[in-house]
Amino acid sequence: MMLSAEPARLPTEEGLRRKLVPRQIAMMAIGGAIGVGLFLGSTVTIRLAGPGVIVTYAIGALIALVMGYALAEMAVVHPVAGSFGVFADRYLSPWFGFVVRATYAFVQILAIGAEVTAVAIYFSFWFPGVPPWLWVVGMAVALVAVNTAQVGVFGELEYWFALIKVVAILAFIAVGLVLATGIRSSSPATWASKGSP
Repeated sequence: MMLSAEPARLPTEEGLRRKLVPRQIAMMAIGGAIGVGLFLGSTVTIRLAGPGVIVTYAIGALIALVMGYALAEMAVVHPVAGSFGVFADRYLSPWFGFVVRATYAFVQILAIGAEVTAVAIYFSFWFPGVPPWLWVVGMAVALVAVNTAQVGVFGELEYWFALIKVVAILAFIAVGLVLATGIRSSSPATWASKGSP
């Protein structure tokens, strides 16, 4: 099988328009990196690995950063709809483009399942009398509504949801520093019984 010396030409911008502002894009990138695994799944990881989990998170973050920069460079060179599926078509082959798109679709289906399951776990803790399937259905409807909204509405909602994640992480870090430095020596269980933070 011979590869052509001249790769297939990609379509140009295809009528794409900028509808998201930089603050929304930046916060969507940060919020996209903070998933369910950090809040729910990291408890198991920390229990198994202890403080060493920080090293694995740092390595994973470095790999994600390199991939993010590579995708950003390709998006600047080829500003077309289709993202990395188009890049796989262009630089590897149409078969790889199909595999990348299919894998991404499969991973997104799994991620949505993880998201709605996490919502059911969290809300069942706060509202034990409500059946978990109601939270799953409610969250699924909310996700569909947000993703079918206009781009400006979607960007604004994503901005505020990501901001909530960032504030929660900063609060966790602050509480962790307070506990690690011994400023507050009693355990969180003691705080709850006394009714003080």
